[in-house]
Amino acid sequence: MRAMWWELARIMMREIVVRCDERGFDCHYSTIGDIYKVIFDYGDHMKKEHGIEYSPGTLETYLKKRKYN
Repeated sequence: MRAMWWELARIMMREIVVRCDERGFDCHYSTIGDIYKVIFDYGDHMKKEHGIEYSPGTLETYLKKRKYN
């Protein structure tokens, strides 16, 4: 159990970069920061600019699988 907590802490503290073009959009938007900053910045951008609403949980799952698995 202890190893899982340290792994989660490592993931949460790491700086992450997400770009729209890596998700198949013809868009130059990118955001960088910890996982929670990126989740909310990218989710807000997707809703405002592309009309797609992702839940924070969906984005969190995507980012963890993409970056750490």
